[in-house]
Amino acid sequence: MTRPLALVTGATGGLGRACATALYEEGYALGLLARDEQALSGLADELIRRGAEVHTAVADLRSTTSAEQAVQRLTGHGELRALVNAAGVISLGTIAEVDAEEWDRVVDSKLRAAYVCCRTALPHLAEQASARNAGTGGTAIVNIASTSGRTRGIHTSPAYVAANAGIIGLTMSLAAQCAPLGVRVNCVAPGLISTPMLRVYNVQQLTAMRRMIPAGRFARPAEIAQAVVFLATDRASYITGETLNVNGGTFMV
Repeated sequence: MTRPLALVTGATGGLGRACATALYEEGYALGLLARDEQALSGLADELIRRGAEVHTAVADLRSTTSAEQAVQRLTGHGELRALVNAAGVISLGTIAEVDAEEWDRVVDSKLRAAYVCCRTALPHLAEQASARNAGTGGTAIVNIASTSGRTRGIHTSPAYVAANAGIIGLTMSLAAQCAPLGVRVNCVAPGLISTPMLRVYNVQQLTAMRRMIPAGRFARPAEIAQAVVFLATDRASYITGETLNVNGGTFMV
């Protein structure tokens, strides 16, 4: 039986890796995009040893051409059922400390990259959605934002907050446009996750932020990945345009 294909951007990051693993365990073939060729090769080898079907593309998603070519290449490896936009970078500082170059780095790595990947993958997702039986969940895009995109953030920079708020807005806009095509578009907004990205904070900052979480701890990457898998699959067949908060109670609607 042919496995449906899921693309994951930012695949070598802590959360991207967890999403790739969870999607493989759910039965997907994987198309993995990342900038670090060595890390991407290592991740692919690890998943292949576990029995996964893995295809990779090295890409700098800040470049439109690089992103488009990578997505197009990977969509040729199967029936595209899901796109997970997990790429992004952290940024700390005040408006006085974050110059225009840093703004571009953060926004382009997160918001612009997600838009280009969505736009490039959409024809393939729509084609597969139309090929599926009516009443199924169609196909799916799952964008990764952050609790910072729904609040002012704590130590994160204005660029990081704006990029993640933009992801949430992009999700709603695309959901409305893509629903008639059978493509669902949702978002996951995690709080702090136990990944190497936390290294940008000092011990005092981490302690203070942990105390603000009602659950009393940071998320494990696999916990966020399970929310992503839910939204990517037919279990979320009637959900679109939503942002799922997975943050241990830090932000509640």
